[in-house]
Order: sequence, then C-alpha cells, then structure tokens
Amino acid sequence: MNILLICFLLLLNLGISYWNAYVCGKCWLEVKSVGGWRRFIIWMAALQSALGFTWCYLIILAAGAFHFHWISALSFGVSLQLGYLLIIPGLLFSGFMITLDSWAQAFRQGGALNYGVAAYNTYAQLHNTASAISTMGDAFGEVFGFFSGSDDDNAAPVLVIALVLIALLSGVLTTSAIITRVSGSERLLSYDEMEARRLAGGRRARR
Repeated sequence: MNILLICFLLLLNLGISYWNAYVCGKCWLEVKSVGGWRRFIIWMAALQSALGFTWCYLIILAAGAFHFHWISALSFGVSLQLGYLLIIPGLLFSGFMITLDSWAQAFRQGGALNYGVAAYNTYAQLHNTASAISTMGDAFGEVFGFFSGSDDDNAAPVLVIALVLIALLSGVLTTSAIITRVSGSERLLSYDEMEARRLAGGRRARR
C-alpha cells in the first residue's frame, strides 16, 4: 500500500478518535449527572476513541521499532495482529451499542439525518463484524505460533507485548486527557435546564 495512503488513513483515524473524545467531553458532565443509557453510550464512544488512538499509536510504535531494527519484520506483523485481537472485541461491542442507539434515535425523532446516521452505523458494524470473522482466525494463528516458539529471538515476544501495552495505555490516557480538558471548560446544566431539555426531547419524539 502506498505510504501516502497509509499516512492519510492514519491521520483520518486519529481525527475520528479525537472527535469522539471531544464529543464525549462536551456532554460528559451532563450525562454523568443524568446517568442511565446516555451515560453508557458516552462510555461506548469513549471506548471507541481510546481503541482508535491505540491502533494508531501501535502502528507508529511498531513501525518505529522496525525502522530502528529493534524488532524483525515478523515481530512487526505480530505486534499489529496482537493489537488487532486486543481491540477488535471492544470496537465491535461499542459499535453495536452505538448502532442500537442510533436506530432508537431515528425511530423516536425521525428525519433523514437520523436515518442516515443509523444506516451508516449499521453498514459499518456489519462490515467490521464480517471483517473480524474472516481475519481473526488467521491473526490468532500467527500470534499463537509466534509466542509458542516460532521466533528464535527470545526478547522478541517481550518487545511485542511491550509495544501493544504502551500503545493501549497511551490511547486510554489520550482519550482521558481530551475528555477531561473539554469537560472542564463546559458549564454543568442546572436541574431545571436538564429537565427542560428532557421534556423538549420527549415532545420531539412524539411528533
């Protein structure tokens, strides 16, 4: 794959992950006070953000380690496969929950935009699920073979695990930092304001 296309997709994923964290931060204080399903969905969006950052960081870290000859080409591939196996369950679960919520919003509020969002989420979820079904078996086989002794370098498994854990921790911390920074600049709505917003949403749903 062309290096420019890889860089574009990497930047796109970073942008999407940042946007997810930013949106979570904008309504974090409100949903924390309200609780319930809305808070759960915001947590799902935050999970998607953290895992998105994790995948981008893992690519950068693994590519850097390979460039400086700290890991082999085999270790580079296995680190990506292990990262994929780690993040795909969370992405599929959070994506499914967000898809359910988008269809609920479309059913209650209607409108071309809501139905469009629901349709896109459904397509993305089906595509991601089908891709996971077709690739997880091979990924697991490669990772298992690598850690069961297919690599002569005894330090390689440790480096691979370290890269994945560093990427995961960095992804979680990045999302947390963005949410904290954005939510810190948002004013918490009063009870009357939240009640008025809830009633307004109920009236739109009954139309």
